[in-house]
Amino acid sequence: MMHLKRSVLAISALFLLGSGPLLAAPGKAAAPATLEAQAGGFSSYVLPNGFRIILAPFPAAANVRIELLVKTGSKLEGYGETGMAHLLEHMLFKSAGPRKDIKSDLTALGASWNGTTNAERTNYFETVAAEPDKVDAAIRIEADRFIRASFTKEHLASEMTVVRNELERNDSDAGSLVMRALQRQSYFWHGYSRPTIGARSDIEDAPFSALQAFHKKHYRPDNAALIVSGNFDAARVLALAGKLFAEARNPASPKITSWTREEARATTNRSELTLPAGKTIAASAWKLPGMTERETYALDLASSAICAEDWGSLRKELVLERKLAVSAYCGTQIQSDYSLLIASASAGKDADAEALSAALRGHLEKAAANGISAEQLERARQNELTAWERLESDHETLAPLLSQAELGGDWRLFFWQRDMVKAVTLAEANAALKKWLVAVNRSDVLLRHADGVSAPEIGKATPAAGLVRGKTWAPVAKSADPIPTSVGELARATQKITLDGDKARAALISRRTQGNLAWVVLANDYGNEATLSGRRAACAMGNNLLAYGGAGLSRDQLSAKLEALQAEWSLGLGGIVLEAPRQNIDAALDILLAAWAAPALPVNEFERIKSASIASLEAALKNPGNVAATQSGLRFDNYPAGHPLQPRPLEQQLAESRAVTLADATACVNDFAGIGHVRLAMVGAFTPQDVSATWSKIARLPAARIPYARVRDVAVPTTVDTTPIRISMPEKPNASITGAALLAMTDESPDFPALRIAVKILGGDADSRVWKRLRETDGLAYGAGVSLAGSSFEPRSRVTLQASAASDKSEAALAALQEELVRALKEGFTEQEVSRAKKAWAEERKNMLRAEKSFAGTLAQGLYTGHDYAWVAQYDAKIARLSTAEVNAALRKYLQDAPIVWAIGRGN
Repeated sequence: MMHLKRSVLAISALFLLGSGPLLAAPGKAAAPATLEAQAGGFSSYVLPNGFRIILAPFPAAANVRIELLVKTGSKLEGYGETGMAHLLEHMLFKSAGPRKDIKSDLTALGASWNGTTNAERTNYFETVAAEPDKVDAAIRIEADRFIRASFTKEHLASEMTVVRNELERNDSDAGSLVMRALQRQSYFWHGYSRPTIGARSDIEDAPFSALQAFHKKHYRPDNAALIVSGNFDAARVLALAGKLFAEARNPASPKITSWTREEARATTNRSELTLPAGKTIAASAWKLPGMTERETYALDLASSAICAEDWGSLRKELVLERKLAVSAYCGTQIQSDYSLLIASASAGKDADAEALSAALRGHLEKAAANGISAEQLERARQNELTAWERLESDHETLAPLLSQAELGGDWRLFFWQRDMVKAVTLAEANAALKKWLVAVNRSDVLLRHADGVSAPEIGKATPAAGLVRGKTWAPVAKSADPIPTSVGELARATQKITLDGDKARAALISRRTQGNLAWVVLANDYGNEATLSGRRAACAMGNNLLAYGGAGLSRDQLSAKLEALQAEWSLGLGGIVLEAPRQNIDAALDILLAAWAAPALPVNEFERIKSASIASLEAALKNPGNVAATQSGLRFDNYPAGHPLQPRPLEQQLAESRAVTLADATACVNDFAGIGHVRLAMVGAFTPQDVSATWSKIARLPAARIPYARVRDVAVPTTVDTTPIRISMPEKPNASITGAALLAMTDESPDFPALRIAVKILGGDADSRVWKRLRETDGLAYGAGVSLAGSSFEPRSRVTLQASAASDKSEAALAALQEELVRALKEGFTEQEVSRAKKAWAEERKNMLRAEKSFAGTLAQGLYTGHDYAWVAQYDAKIARLSTAEVNAALRKYLQDAPIVWAIGRGN
C-alpha cells in the first residue's frame, strides 16, 4: 500500500519517463463520452480511446471520492517483473507534467489519499470536500498522473528502498508469511500465485528501462477507468474528465490480457515454515470459481455457518470446546478469475501444529459434507443484505466495490452480486459446499495418491455482459441532512441535557443522518485508584468477557437478536456503544442493557480470552520493537507500586495474565459493571425527550458496588535515565525506532496549540520534515513521524518520534530523527511552514465534520474532559491565530531540554 511521500522532479530530460499513454494530436477536438450503461442511479461512459468514466452520485454526501483504476496487478507481471505493478504505484506519486509532487498537491487540497495494488489492479484514490473546484483539481491531478507521469531513475533509487522495507516488514509478520505460502501453494500456473510485493531480487535489481516498459504496456486508456462517487455535479465532472482523459492514446501494441488457466488436478499441497514467531499457525485454502459464477456466492453464503465469528461452528469447536486454538478464522476471497475459501487457526508457541492443522481442515470438510440448515442460510443472507443497506449511506465503502466489479468485467456486477445473495437456494448452498470443500482441492499438506478421485473442473468464466444486460436496479443513495460545515455549527447543534446531577450527564445532536442511522454511546466511568490497583489483567479479561452473553442469552443468541436489528455494538465495563437504524435503536439498547445487568460470563470464553492474552504477550516478547517500546515506557515510571496507570514489563504482564482466574475476572465485573458515572451521548433523529427516556431505562440498572473517582495521573518525573535502548533478536529484518519524552503540560496549557503545530511541521504529515528526510530524501524508512498526545487533566503529555526501517538501517534512521529534531530547535520553522501546517490542520478538521459516525464518541468524551465542540472551535481559533514566533518558542520551551529516551528494536 502506498503511503504519504514527497520528492523533487528531476530536470534532466534524459531520465524522464516518456512511455506512458500517448497524447492526442494538438488542436484536435476530443469526441464526447458515450453513455454506456446505467444502473441503480449510477452510470458509465466510454471515450473513443476506450477510457471509462463511472459516476455514482450520492447527493447527501459531504465529500467526493475520485479513483483512477488501472487494470493491472501482480497477476500480469512477467519473468523478472514481480512487484513491478506495486513499485510503479509508488512511482506515480512522484512528478507528473508540471507537478513536482503529486502528494503535496493532494495534501494542499485537504484530500485523504492513497494508492493500492493487488493481483488484479492498481488504483489511486482521494477523498475531497464536495466543493466543485476541489473535485476539478483532483480530476486534473489524476489526468496528469495517468498521462504525464515523469518519474526518474533517482525516484526509483529512493523509492526502491522504501518498497524493500515494506517487504521486510511483511517478512517480519508470521501471518503474512503463512498467507503468502498458502497463496503460492493454491495456484500452479496462474499469476495469483505471486504475492503483490514481489521478489526482493526484482525490487532491487530491475532496471529503470524495465519499469518504463511495464508502464507503457499497461497504463493505457483502454485499460483504465475513473470512478467518481459522492456529492458532485455529474455534468461538470463528465465534461472535465472527458476532455482531460480523451487526450490519452493507446500504443500500437495490443492490450495485455490473461488467458492462463489452472488445470484440474486431484492434489493436496503442503508447505511448512519454521521461524521464531512466538505462536503456532495452521492454514488451509480451497480453490473456487471466480467472480461471475453463481456457485461462488452460494458457497460464500453457506460458509457463514462455519466461519461467522459469533455463531460459526469453526471457532466454537477449535477455540471454545476443544481449546486447540486461541483464534480461528475462515472466509472467502472472491476475485475475477478464481476465488479461495481460506481458513486459519493460531495457538501458543508450544501447540501441536499437526493436530491444529488436522482439526482445522477436518472441521471445514466435515461441516461441508454435513451441509447447513435453512435457518443458517437465512441468517447469513440477512447479514449480507444488511451490509448492502449500509452502503446506501456510505459511498466511500461502496465505490471500491464498484471498482472490484469493473475488474470482473462490468461494474454492474455490483448489483448482480446482490441478486445472487437474494436468490441462492439451500440446495445450491449445500451442493457448493460438498463440491468444492474436498481434500483433493485443498492446499496445506503433501500430495497424496487415491484411485478414482477427480477434482472439480472450473469452466470458462461466464461473460459479465450477459448477467447484467437488460436489468435495472433501484437508486442506492438516500437523502439526509447536510453535513455540518464547521465545528461551530456542531457546537450550536449540541444540546446538553441534565439527567441526575453529577451521576449522569447527556449530550445530543439531533439530525437526519445518512441511511437514517443513529448512535448511542453510554460511557460508564467506574472504579478508583485503590480498587483498580493490581487488577489490570483481571479487569481487562472481565471487560472482554462481559460481551459474551447475558440475560439468559448466549453470545450466539445475543448476536443473532442484534443482527436482526441491523445493529453494530460493543459492551464492556466502560459501557455500551451502539449503531443501528433509528427505528431499531430502542429495541437493540434494551437487549444490551439486559445483558449488561445479568452477564453470562461463560467459563469457556474466559479460557479463550485468557489463552489469547497469553499468546499475544508471548509473541510480543519475541518482537524486538515491542520489547524496546515497553522498556522505553518503564524509564518514565514514577508511579506508586500497583497504580492503575503504571507501566509494566512484558514478563510481568505475562505472569499476571497466567495467574488470572475466572473468579478474578468475575470479581471485576461484580465490582464495576453497575452504574458508576454515566456519560450519555446520542446522535440521530432523537429529541430531548428520547434522551430522558433512554436515561430512565439506564437508571433502573443497579449501581456499581465500588464508587467512582477519577484516577489521577502523577507529575512528570524529575529525572529520567536517557541511556539509549537497543534490543536485538534473530531473523527480524525490520526495526522500530522511537524517541519519547514526557512534558509538564496539558492540552489546556496556553502553549499547547503552538506545540501541536510545531509537532505537525516536524513530523505530523506528508509535508513534514521528518517524513521528507527519512522517507523521501534518504529512503531510510517506510514510515516516520512525530506525534503529541495531550493530557486533559494532570500535566503529563507525551511526544513521540518514530520510524520503521530495515534492521541494518536502524542506526541511520535514528541519527536522522535526532538530526531533524536538533535542526528544528536550532533553526526554527519558517513562516511558510507554519502557514502550511495551519491550513492542513483546518482541512483535517473538515474531514472530521464529515464522519457522522464519530459525533457521538466526541460528545461522550467531551462530557468527560470538557472538550466539547465549542471547546474544539475555540482551540481551532487559537491555532488559526498562531504566529511563527509562538510556534518556535513552544517547541524550544518544551523540547530543548526535555529528557528523551531513544530506543531501537531490530534484528541482529
